[in-house]
Amino acid sequence: MLLAAQADAQTSAPAAVPASPLPSPAPSGSPKPASAVAAAIAASMRRFDAALSDKDVDTIAHAIDDNRRGAARLNPRKVTALKNADEPVTRFSVASPAR
Repeated sequence: MLLAAQADAQTSAPAAVPASPLPSPAPSGSPKPASAVAAAIAASMRRFDAALSDKDVDTIAHAIDDNRRGAARLNPRKVTALKNADEPVTRFSVASPAR
């Protein structure tokens, strides 16, 4: 009984959630349409699932564009893009035998 009374005394009312200093962006009335390449790739997904609605295809196309923009942020300079013939550096060294 004593432990239960102490536990009840230690619990306090939940604190109010502080307001976020930055307001969340409001969704725009007319979202930017997906790129033609992303729309074509998304439409090709109907080969695998014929029951995809137009809204599903549009969602897939926007996700493809979002992933492409994210990848561009990871590698903003195209000079570091790998070519087909690029290979990792292979280092070869011989360790001296233990004596």
